[in-house]
Amino acid sequence: MKKIEIKQSPNDPKQYHYLTLENGLAVLLIQQADAEKSAAALCVRAGHFDDPNDRQGLAHFTEHMLFLGSQHYPVAGSFGNFASHHGGSSNAWTGTEYSTYFFDCDNNHFAEGLHRFADMFSHPLFADGYIEKERQAIEAEFTLKLKDDGRRIYQVHKETVNPAHPFAKFSVGNLQTLADTPEQSLREALLTFYQRFYVANQMTLVLVSPAAVEQQQQWVEQYFTELTAGDPKRDWLQQPLYLPEQLGLDLLIEPHKEMHKLVVTFALPCIQHWYPYKLISFIAHLLGDEGPGSLHTALKSNGWINQLSAGGGVDGSNFKDFSISCELTLLGMSVIDDITAVIFNYLAMLQTASFPGTLYQERQQLLHWSFLYQEPSTPEQTATELAVNMHHYPTEDVVFGDYRMETPPESLYRQVLSYFRPDNMRRMLIAPGLETSQQARWYDTPYQVQPLPVGLQQALSQARPTSDLQLPTPNPYLVSELRLLPPNATQPRPLRIHQSDALTLWFKADADFHTPKGHIYLQLSLPHSTASCWHLAATRLWVELLNDEIQQVFYPATTAGLGYSAHVQKQGISLHSYGLSHNQIQLLMDVLNHIRHFQIQPERFTELKQQLMRHWRDSHKNKPVASLFSQLSAVMHPHNPGVDQLLHQLSTMTTESFGHFNQQLLQQLHVEAFMTGNWQQQDATELQQQLLGWLANVETCPVTRDPERSIQGQGPVWLTVAVEHPDHALVIYLPAQDKSPKQMALFMLANHLLAPRYFHQLRTEQQLGYLVGTGYVPVNTLPGLAFYIQSPHSNCQQLYQATLAFYRDFLASLEALSPLEFAELKQGLLQQLNENDTSLSSRAKRLWLAIGQQDETFNLTERIRTALETLNLESFIHFFYQLLSPDYDALFLATDSQPSHSHLRFMSAAEFISELETN
Repeated sequence: MKKIEIKQSPNDPKQYHYLTLENGLAVLLIQQADAEKSAAALCVRAGHFDDPNDRQGLAHFTEHMLFLGSQHYPVAGSFGNFASHHGGSSNAWTGTEYSTYFFDCDNNHFAEGLHRFADMFSHPLFADGYIEKERQAIEAEFTLKLKDDGRRIYQVHKETVNPAHPFAKFSVGNLQTLADTPEQSLREALLTFYQRFYVANQMTLVLVSPAAVEQQQQWVEQYFTELTAGDPKRDWLQQPLYLPEQLGLDLLIEPHKEMHKLVVTFALPCIQHWYPYKLISFIAHLLGDEGPGSLHTALKSNGWINQLSAGGGVDGSNFKDFSISCELTLLGMSVIDDITAVIFNYLAMLQTASFPGTLYQERQQLLHWSFLYQEPSTPEQTATELAVNMHHYPTEDVVFGDYRMETPPESLYRQVLSYFRPDNMRRMLIAPGLETSQQARWYDTPYQVQPLPVGLQQALSQARPTSDLQLPTPNPYLVSELRLLPPNATQPRPLRIHQSDALTLWFKADADFHTPKGHIYLQLSLPHSTASCWHLAATRLWVELLNDEIQQVFYPATTAGLGYSAHVQKQGISLHSYGLSHNQIQLLMDVLNHIRHFQIQPERFTELKQQLMRHWRDSHKNKPVASLFSQLSAVMHPHNPGVDQLLHQLSTMTTESFGHFNQQLLQQLHVEAFMTGNWQQQDATELQQQLLGWLANVETCPVTRDPERSIQGQGPVWLTVAVEHPDHALVIYLPAQDKSPKQMALFMLANHLLAPRYFHQLRTEQQLGYLVGTGYVPVNTLPGLAFYIQSPHSNCQQLYQATLAFYRDFLASLEALSPLEFAELKQGLLQQLNENDTSLSSRAKRLWLAIGQQDETFNLTERIRTALETLNLESFIHFFYQLLSPDYDALFLATDSQPSHSHLRFMSAAEFISELETN
């Protein structure tokens, strides 16, 4: 058989080999010589579109059940434990037409992992004892998202399409849809679904490992040939997503959180076969432009929108929604017909203008560079992405397909634009207080459907270009060629090349990833930003206003392979520029110079102040676990107050007081900077000179560090936190006694051991909730461990008792841990700690974090590894008993009832913070 050549990047040293097993399983074997872990992913063409009408959610349920034991590995959850124990993880997701499963682990145990993985699909047990438990798990997952606006709006979409199209089905499932019926039990339905769809010729498998391709092929042939071949015939989607009467509509939807959004959607056919041209993303680029003459600028300058995005929307094997989404101002809410008219004026300009070849070539060039200079991804990311791609692209384009961009025929460009018509459109208005007449099933979303006014449709069909709308101009930040550092240019670690009262600058040339990219981080220490809670709230609004003003100015940079971000840090403001190294210093200095002359626009101040207040008010409607972690951060960080305090301070802010704040904010500052990537020393010198010039005539201040609150000596405290959500949630935070590498090693290893066990026991076995887990949680660089659980039916006292019972049972099992098992446990964590940086961005982020933590040796991970290697079983067991001590400084953050324990103190978060500040 002729070998298929898979097109790959010159910067990609991996070896690819494609084969098809006799049972029809399509396999891609990838040898990655430097892979520190091995990974596999299997994608099956079966998703919620394949659910029987009377068993909606069955594909999702099947995904859950496959992890709960197989013929050769019958213990439920053992696959996740195996992956975690050997330095990796496992997971899966169910989509509309595909479901994808994946795992990674250390290289030495990959063969065993593949046997376990294959056994899941070829010999699942679907044990009766777990059918009901996973029904409850699905119900908990469904309940968890009842107030999620994404799900609630999605359900309205489902109810207003062609009911014969499988998109209309309920994808998640719950107790009602996943129940036994007189005709068939749930387990029988599960087996029928599995036997029909989980067949080899509907699956793709990708392996990534340093093992030779020949070895990988032996594993695949040994473990995956037992998959059933299956019937090669499958029904593809025949029904259209929309019937004619379901287009030309207005949908009015009332959200749970406060938002004001207009989404204009056009119905397209399947676009998959057009992938070589990337036409849809190109048109989205034109419609989503934010420069002068853009649709965004026209709408925003009228005061109608805050944000605009284009190109999103659902898609599948016979449909694609193309959406233009506008975040509306209150004024915009009253003129949605005018907004729609401007959209159609812009579309008319595209439809009458010639194909913008120069702009298309810019996108081609950037995508070509992305392909040439691909940054490495993890083996798990590679396997998962390519397993999906194998279903969508010809084999030779499995890697290249996402980057292939050929100039389209003019006729195809015109054909795509022809779909952007008023009679092929749906408008969705999402806002509180709309007049509604229906409620969506499952999520009770209030909505109403009404036809677009005939007069509006006629006016839109006659739209013409207007003089204020134009195509983007040639990009000033785009370069014609790129230059790479020589491979030997990489510095071993960052060097501090400048230090003064005004500026500290670190630099590290890095050519390890063979990419023409770089990162520059700036920390602006601003004492005026942290002077009080009022100032902290004002700083957050200041950053919102800054980003709002500069997004149009610097939008061309974001489409030329460059990017930037500005956000609040605890001691001031942080800036980050990233992407192609060429022109990046110019972009950063352009942003800084804009900051220097930043002026407040009163109308934007009012609009964004109200928007930020809505966001903070809505935070109480977040998932309770998220609210509890947010409260934990507010307790431990003096410069991160709770949203209620920030909301109160923001409500008192006037244009005058904020203008005075803006004048003072940059009067005193210090800049700490880090530059790394595809740069030479002379580039660092240029940045140094430019920054010092920008800092001239500014009063400097010392570098400020994050203030800390310590709960040492406070003993266990139970804090009740009010949330606007029916679920109950509990977070138990256990801080370390000090910041030593030994304590870090202890808490990391504890989480490594506890996480899969806690999840399995409280989620899978006891079904207390869907959101369950443990996490390694460093606060102010102090290591710590957190247990978290959210439940729709069990109160916090019950969650506390269940966690305590789990922990005591765990201690008993810990006593039986053998030295060999302990050594294997340590090795699994060491495997994770030994992993090298997988990309320039991950390395840059790690080094910048080290600078912020004053780790100027940049070897904290090595010190943690050393401490872990010397850790013995006896001290590890002693550590766990310490955590259970009645006087341990633990924080219990809960949404409701408290246990009756004399050694716990009970108070509100505000009372506890006041006590910490007093002490």
